[in-house]
Amino acid sequence: MTLLIVPSSLWTVIALTGGLAFLGLLAILFFLIVRPALLIQRDRESPPPEEGSIREIILDASMRTLRLSIGQLDSDLKTRMNGIVEDHLVIRFVKDRDLEEYEIELVNKGPVQLRVPHSKKLESMSGREIVESRELIGDTAVLRLIAGAREGRALQYVDFELAAKYFINRTGDERMKFVLTLRKIFPSLDKNSRSKRGVYMFARLKVGQQDEAQ
Repeated sequence: MTLLIVPSSLWTVIALTGGLAFLGLLAILFFLIVRPALLIQRDRESPPPEEGSIREIILDASMRTLRLSIGQLDSDLKTRMNGIVEDHLVIRFVKDRDLEEYEIELVNKGPVQLRVPHSKKLESMSGREIVESRELIGDTAVLRLIAGAREGRALQYVDFELAAKYFINRTGDERMKFVLTLRKIFPSLDKNSRSKRGVYMFARLKVGQQDEAQ
């Protein structure tokens, strides 16, 4: 019978290697399974946007295009509202090669009404629409995402306003930024109606709100 004698230093190395391997396995499990699950849970528990919420959009100097989608849960701007579909409205900003001007392309997957700048009337979008950035200086475009309608009347919707203005950046260059403001949720959201997916129902129409539905 042969007696195998292992030096204590080797046992220390084996123990440290095993401990590091175990910690590495825990780290892999955390980043691949636990962390994504926590992020999904946190996202589902996030509140819906409120009226008055503002999102500023500025293209980096090296960028010529920027795509922003508004939808329910998986879009860039999450409404968390029942009846709003993913990529309900996609806004694409395209910068001019030489000037600080932009072409704004609007494409809808869900029902959307648009009021272009210098107009007083909302029109239903039937496909791709184009707005020039210069039209947004001193005026706004209204983007109405419709979640529910009946007989041609929008009964549940969310209104966004898109504006543009110039500013001077840190290097002294004149740049343009766009301001997307959530102006109205009609008739309102039922804050107690959140589903397991984090989607909220619209509240019921109240007396007097029937006439506001368009």
